[in-house]
Amino acid sequence: VRPAAAPPAALIGRDDVLDDDPHMVNQRLDLLEQELMHAKVTAGCIMARCTVRQELMRAKMSGSQHAMMPSMQQAPQTPMRAMPQAHGFQGAASPQTPYMPYGNQDVMFHSHKEIMETHAKLMESMRKQAERHDKLLESHGMLMDAHKKMMASRVGLGKDAKKEAKKHPVLGVVRLDYNYPPAAGDVDSPASFGYDVLFRVCPGLTFEMAQRGKFTEAVERNFAEAIKYLELKGASAITGDCGFMMISGVGAEDRDEACVHVIPGPVPDLAAAFDPKDMILILTANGKSLKPQKDILLNSCGFDVEEDRFIIEGCQDVPGFDAVAKGEAVPVDVVQPGIVKLTLGILKRNPRIAGILLECTELPPYSDALRAHTGLPVWDAITGADFYINAYKDNPRFGLNDWQAEWDGVQEDYFFGDNLIEADKKELVNKIEKPKPKPKAKTKAMMEKIKKKIVKQQAPTLGIVRLDYNYPPAAGDIDCPASYDYDIIYRAVPGLTFEMAQSGKMTYAVQKEFEAAIKWLESKNVCGITGDCGFMMAFQPIARDIAKVPVFMSSMVQCPMVSVAFDKYDQILILTANSNTLAPQKEILLNQCGFDVDDDRFLIYGCQDVPGFDAVAKGEKVDVEYVTPGIVKKVKGILSQVPTIRAILLECTELPPYSDALRKEFDLPVFDAITCADFFVSARKDNPRFGLNQWQNDWDGIVDAYEFGQNLTDSQRAKMLNLR
Repeated sequence: VRPAAAPPAALIGRDDVLDDDPHMVNQRLDLLEQELMHAKVTAGCIMARCTVRQELMRAKMSGSQHAMMPSMQQAPQTPMRAMPQAHGFQGAASPQTPYMPYGNQDVMFHSHKEIMETHAKLMESMRKQAERHDKLLESHGMLMDAHKKMMASRVGLGKDAKKEAKKHPVLGVVRLDYNYPPAAGDVDSPASFGYDVLFRVCPGLTFEMAQRGKFTEAVERNFAEAIKYLELKGASAITGDCGFMMISGVGAEDRDEACVHVIPGPVPDLAAAFDPKDMILILTANGKSLKPQKDILLNSCGFDVEEDRFIIEGCQDVPGFDAVAKGEAVPVDVVQPGIVKLTLGILKRNPRIAGILLECTELPPYSDALRAHTGLPVWDAITGADFYINAYKDNPRFGLNDWQAEWDGVQEDYFFGDNLIEADKKELVNKIEKPKPKPKAKTKAMMEKIKKKIVKQQAPTLGIVRLDYNYPPAAGDIDCPASYDYDIIYRAVPGLTFEMAQSGKMTYAVQKEFEAAIKWLESKNVCGITGDCGFMMAFQPIARDIAKVPVFMSSMVQCPMVSVAFDKYDQILILTANSNTLAPQKEILLNQCGFDVDDDRFLIYGCQDVPGFDAVAKGEKVDVEYVTPGIVKKVKGILSQVPTIRAILLECTELPPYSDALRKEFDLPVFDAITCADFFVSARKDNPRFGLNQWQNDWDGIVDAYEFGQNLTDSQRAKMLNLR
């Protein structure tokens, strides 16, 4: 038996390339099957030949004449010749026979030696065949892995499927026709962000035109093209590199994509989080140029511009900051002490200032220094962008995981004029040239001196007011410490039941306990205070009147900032535990957010009919895995009926565990109690990507366990109705 011819080996054992082409993978699998068959047949032939030779050896050495064939016994006595190796040895005389018909003993010894050599060669050949067989199996396994990965990426299965299924969110930035070297922290610096950023210049849109708030027809067309370009490139949200672009946000109303919005300033949220008597400082590049636009800017944010609580101050007189107006590289180390000095002076004259907002997109490099020196929350263009991008991002701490590709941590280089066609480049007012390298700081010693003066501050801590209501929270629930990546302190209010919160009115005794809880949390140096029930929004005025830190008793406080980011015809879906109980409170809740309660863009739907979610009303542990498909199905039905919905807001504090599932399924931004808390806490956190560093202790990554009723005195515990 001869072995079958080996198949072509051109595509077998190629470990250097594993093509994802299905035809190539299938062809290589077929060839491997042929090669494996060839190896089996060859091994069988070798074993058969070896068996024949062993039988002949035993016949020759036994000395039995019966082992010889009759034809051989009658053959003429001629000298015996060695047979070719390929045909084997066919017989020999017994060494015990006195008369040897085929020759003498020397011939017999020579034949035996030849057989042993042939046997050794056959054994070596079998060893090589076994090695080749092992290599073929290894190649086969690699091909199967390649085929599995290819199929996973196509049908959405396995670890590699998430890169194909959902990209990490991308921020789009519309740039002025203004070329300058941005510092780290500037909106125009990719290094300022913890996600990918895509830039697009609007030809003809100069700083002066943006400041006037009126576009020419050509620039208006270019602006619309820039928005559309960023949409087509997959931008999840869009912002501008100049605060005056808030006026031009109306130019983005013609967009068709559901998931893209122009990012405004966080003015509405800040106003709702502080007491009306508290003031907010707005720092800008030039107060003289911003003040005339104050009404337009704040009107665009949907806020009452007549309030005197906003103090606008320019940085035009700060030494070194004039580089902004000149389009030069700003010496951050020189400017930073001046910004801090200016701010401290303003705070001394206005002690009611409770928060700082940096309007200019070139001011974020100084946010950390202001946080360190003032102890106040500081919001800027970066915290604003993070707020919207986080509504698209996978939350790794809870909910659905591995559905979105992780950011690779690499920002692509960008130069002024990139992403423009040649015709658009010709319309640019400013020439395309690479910015000059940033000059070395001459005041590094001064910066080190400032750092030494700063006493390291504790990492920010969030305070949470709890109902007198005990239940087992799931990961993602506001009452679960594992839902956050910073420290949490809980304080229950004796007597404040869910029913009382739902009614919007507290008894005198319970209100005193509520006020005591707010004061206790502030004494623990929390950076913000929230509640574990959305109905606590009715008590927002009481908490704001006592607290000096931002208060956001419900995730509904995000409503103004979410709505102002979308077109007036877009709608926002609000999901709650029970629509029947929330609908009557809609006016109270939205009034406390400082938003027009008659705005019909907010659609309220309850989850009371979702299978398994009734555990919330029963105070039982919710089976998140079981409830998730029902939540997704409900939202899918709502979106099919109302296709103009552009964002989802989860009002109930037990709904965040389902945020990731909704983001994955519908590609819409989802805001919840956790994104709300993260936004306010971020204003007190050190931003490690730029600005002053090492002024704040790092979070140790350990969330302290909490037991219901903890942090109460014995007398307070005695007043609890649901302590068990």
